[in-house]
Amino acid sequence: MVSQKMMRFLKEINIPIRLSCISESDYPIVISLMYIYFDEKFFCATQNNSKIIGYLKRNSKCGFEIAGDSPPYRGVRGYGNAAIYENEGEKILCLLLQRYFKGKESSQLYKLLLSRKHLEAEVAIEINPIRMFEWDYTERMKDLA
Repeated sequence: MVSQKMMRFLKEINIPIRLSCISESDYPIVISLMYIYFDEKFFCATQNNSKIIGYLKRNSKCGFEIAGDSPPYRGVRGYGNAAIYENEGEKILCLLLQRYFKGKESSQLYKLLLSRKHLEAEVAIEINPIRMFEWDYTERMKDLA
């Protein structure tokens, strides 16, 4: 689906995925979440009572983008379907924390996310891409980096 270069980008860059879905008012909404990419799918975790979970349960179609905010611009975007897994939240959250919180395990947020109360309400989101597009303007923007 994506080149090896973009595969490395998706696995190495520690920025959130911007996930879009349709809200209850039938307007698009975008939320940023930590993600991990494996088996050609994106995985996120959040609380089972978050609005994004309700929206995705109502309509599983979603869009996504992983891209930095400063030059050189490069990234991946696409669309697909999301599935919610009630019993996989803790497992996915632990993978996300390993990825995003290396060396920050003593932070209050890290401890909060691993608290029993928080973990009990955590669910996983699996995003199965139907179509992905990549772009990389590194070469043409090399003097801006």
